[in-house]
Order: sequence, then structure tokens, then C-alpha cells
Amino acid sequence: MSKEKIRTLIERHVQRIERRLDEREALNNTISRIRIGYFLIAVFTAYASYEPIVKINGLLYLGVLSALIVIFFVLLDRHQKVEESLARFNILFSINKEHIARLELDWENIPYNEFNFDRGQHPFAKDLNLTGKGSLVHLLDTMIYPESRELLVSWLMKESPDKSTLLNRQKLVNELADLKGFRDMIRVTGHQTKKKINPKDWSTSKMLQWLSEPAKTGYELPLIGLSVLSVNNIVSAILLLAGFESQLFLMGGLTAYIILSKINGAKIEGLFDAAYEIERIVDRFKNILLRLQTFKLNNKPAVRSLMSPFHQKGEDPSSFLRKVQKMMGRASVQQNQILWPLVNVTVPWDMYYAWRLQALKVELHQKLSVWLNTFYELEALNALAHFKFLNPDYTFPAIDDSGSALFQAKKLGHPLIDPKSKVCNDFEIQPGREVFLITGSNMAGKSTFLRTVAINLVLANAGAPVNAGHLSTRLFRVFTSINVVDSLGDGLSHFYAEVKRLRYLLEELDAPDQKYPLFYFVDEIYRGTNNRERYAGSAAFLKYIAQKQGVGMVSSHDLELADLEAEIDNLSNLHFSESIENGKMSFNYKLKQGPCPSTNALTIMKMEGLPVD
Repeated sequence: MSKEKIRTLIERHVQRIERRLDEREALNNTISRIRIGYFLIAVFTAYASYEPIVKINGLLYLGVLSALIVIFFVLLDRHQKVEESLARFNILFSINKEHIARLELDWENIPYNEFNFDRGQHPFAKDLNLTGKGSLVHLLDTMIYPESRELLVSWLMKESPDKSTLLNRQKLVNELADLKGFRDMIRVTGHQTKKKINPKDWSTSKMLQWLSEPAKTGYELPLIGLSVLSVNNIVSAILLLAGFESQLFLMGGLTAYIILSKINGAKIEGLFDAAYEIERIVDRFKNILLRLQTFKLNNKPAVRSLMSPFHQKGEDPSSFLRKVQKMMGRASVQQNQILWPLVNVTVPWDMYYAWRLQALKVELHQKLSVWLNTFYELEALNALAHFKFLNPDYTFPAIDDSGSALFQAKKLGHPLIDPKSKVCNDFEIQPGREVFLITGSNMAGKSTFLRTVAINLVLANAGAPVNAGHLSTRLFRVFTSINVVDSLGDGLSHFYAEVKRLRYLLEELDAPDQKYPLFYFVDEIYRGTNNRERYAGSAAFLKYIAQKQGVGMVSSHDLELADLEAEIDNLSNLHFSESIENGKMSFNYKLKQGPCPSTNALTIMKMEGLPVD
């Protein structure tokens, strides 16, 4: 299916959703009017029929009143269901409009979720536009929960690939790519649950941290003692009311009960807060887990295996969480400031549920950890699957450890460039020709090509589809020195910052015990110094790294460096060039063999009216 057909498919789906929205809106308005009308009629009927019906039979009036109330609540329930359906269709409408925005790289209409990633000395994160607005993560991010986003970013930022992991991830993404309805359903449910989140609520990570803390002990003896006193007090109260016992005996039992409760008060400390927060989180996630455990995954073995925790025989997630939610609701009875003291002065309610919660912590932590982590992984995989769905011309790379070529790509492009203006290139690396010097004019496409190869390698290492008609590659670590900037805070000039970055590159090339070789990308090497020193430094650097175990691409304006191909056996020259027609400069951004035959700096100066000798 082509990209245009995908767009047409989504647009038709949007039109169907709009029709459903109009229908639900009309039904919602109708039921709203009926509710108001019925309420007025019911009030009038209850008032007008009171005297004549009561004169006949008081119970008959109660029956009529009950029927009026039941009918009102039936209408209310129906109205709520229509409103919920309307909300779901509104979310689904927004999601599908987002799909079109992602197809067109319409950044203004692709929701952006703020995400802070400490890139530090990361080998490639700063140079490839992976995070931030208009970035790869911005394009991929269909996720609801930050934990899923963090997981996806960790996949993209992984410094050394793991073959078995990425191949399994390819299978999962490929199977999920066909399940658009499933992905949309998960997002709709996720948006609905997210609306219930209060900024003061615990995060799931905080809940899991609390559950992982060692369980408190020593509940049994105080609970037995309080239970005995509770029974004693209840019996004493009954006997007192019947006139068989004095008030003094009951007061003594209550005093002992209160003292024992106070002595063991630390055991129930934090019970209400923990139970309340866990109940809210469980309430949010149980609907998602119910969707996951009931969805049929025919002919999707990899996804079925991933979701096996939701389909365990015995206690399914929704049933288990309903029981947990009920228990947490009872444990958080402190919400009712009238009922809570009355209950606890009668029976050791808080002590009992604190003991139950401590006993449940290990099981709850184990199950919730697995279910939540599986869900976060599914959300991150769905983001990559949707990327594949919207780009049917993208492909999964073949990881070939024994092929004749180290890297071979057909129609390789950059996923963040508008398809209308994107130019794709073929590129191949053969053993013995592992270092490439790319020369070319300003704006001809050197930097973009370096980023194109690098970002597709990052996608390949993450198990994601790549922007290529075909890509076969061995596994590489990735290192970039492309967007080097000065640092006033550290007192570093641009040149010195670049020198430090290249020093880091050499360390990575020489790093011991690395399973995979390094694929490095250096843009405009030593641009921050004069021509003579830049040439001398660049030539020495190229000769040095050509001897190392790695593959690399280095771009430069210095055409003289192209002569090094005769000295360095594994160095190849590539270039990008421009053409000038009718006084206008144009670029075709096509990669060509050999050194660049010309430069365009003086031409650009002249075109802009600057003096040129």
C-alpha cells in the first residue's frame, strides 16, 4: 500500500468518525432534553399525585415515587453512556487527525510531550535531532505514559546494539503495524484513563517503589488482642443495653482497646495514603488491562508471546485488580471522617487492612511490575509500528554479519525531511574501503547525508523500520561529531570543543572489549581553524583513523584532502555538487563518486552582492 493510499484510508476513516460524532451529538442533545423534560414531569407528577394516591394507599405512592426515580436514573445512565461514547469518538477523531499530521510532517499539529534527556557525553544524541520539537521522538511519540516514552528513548539512545533483542523487536513491530484499530483503541483508552490523573497522585514508579519496600511485621499479636477486646466490647455493650452488665466493665474494655491501638499506631501509619493512591492507579489501569486481555491476536505469535502476562491461566489482571481495588477502597475508609472513627472504635479495621496490605505487597508488586512494564513496552512498540504503518515504503534492515558488503542501502532517505522535497541515495560500503571523505559545495547536502546514514543506523539498532527501499548492514556502534558548539560556561571555543569531541571519538575507536566496530560521522572537520592548519590536522586525522577498526564518513570543504585517496588504501572520495543556470544555483542532492570538481563560496558571495576579486 502506498503512502497516498494510507492517507486516503485515514481521511475516509476521519469522515466516518465525523458522521458518528454528529450522530452521537444529536443523540446526546435529545437525551439531555428528554432528561430535563422528564425531571420536570416527574416532579410535577410526584407533587400532584401525592394527596389522591396517599388517600388510597401510602405504599402505592411510594411505589409510584420509586418508579419515577428508577426511570430517571435509567435515563441518567443512558446519558452517561452516550457522553462516554461521544468522548471516545472525539479522542479517536483527534488521533486520526494526528496520523495525517505525522504523514505530512506537520509539526504544529503533532502533539509534543516535553521530555528531558541528559545527553551529556552521549556518542550521537546531540547531532541527530532525536529529542525535542521537530525531532525523531516527536514524530514517533504516540504514547500516553512517560514511562513508555522513556523506554522508546532508551532504545534509540542505546550505545551498543543487541542483535537478538532488535531482531525480536522487528518481529513485534512488523506484526503490530497491521493492527491500526488495536493501536488506536489502546490510545483512546489511555487518553481516557489519563484524564483521571491528578497532579498530586502517585506515579506508577512511586507506587512500585512503595510496594518494593520491606513489609512491616508484628501485626498478628496486636490484631488478636484488639479483636478479643472488640468482641468483648460489643458483647458488653449488648449486655449493658439489656441491663445485665454495668457501664464500668464496658469503659474498661474500650480504654484497653484505645490504648492498645495507640501503642500500635505506627503499624497503620501511611495506610490511608498508600491504599488511596494504589486504588486510583489500579482504577486507571484496569480498563487498559481489560482491553489487552480480551483482544484476540490471531496469527500474531510474537505479540501474543509479549502479551502472555495478560493471558495467564487462573487469575486474570482485571479480576485480580478488581479485588485489589475493593480491598484498597475498604482500607481507605479514612475518606469518610464520620464513619472511620465509628468503625475503628468498634473493630480493628485499619489494623486488619494494614496487615492485609502488607501481606499483599509482594504479590501486588510482582504482578503490577510485569503488567505495567509489558504495557509500557507495548506502547513503545506501537509507536514504532505506527511509524511503519504510515511509511509503507520504509523497510526493516537485514542484519547481515557475513555478507560481502558492510553496509548496503537503496533509496536511503532522512525520515525528518518532507517527502515532497526528500532526495534518496544509494550507498554501499565494501570491506577494504571503510573510510569516506565527502567533499562538496556549501548547502549541497554533505551534512544531511551524514545525518541520514547515522539516523537510519540508530533506527536499525533500535529494531525499527528505516527510511530505505532496502538496507543490509552489519551491526555498528554509532558516533557523531556534527553539531559541535562552543561552550562559554566551560571556556571552550568552537575549535577546542571540536578537538575534545574528536579526542572522544579516538577513545571510542580504541575502546577495549567492544563487540561491534564503530561507525563514525565527522562533519566539516577542524572548521574552526585556518586553512593551513586545518589541512595538516585533517590529513593526519584521516591517516590515523584509517588504521583503526571502524567505518567512517568525514566531510570537508578542503578539496586538497581528496588527494589522500592515493595515500590511504581504504579511503574513498564522494561528493555533492550544484549547478548554476540563468544565474541561479540549484542542488540535486545526489551522491556522486570522486572528489568535488568545484566550490561555490565565491559564487554565493557574488550572488548576494558582496565584493569578489
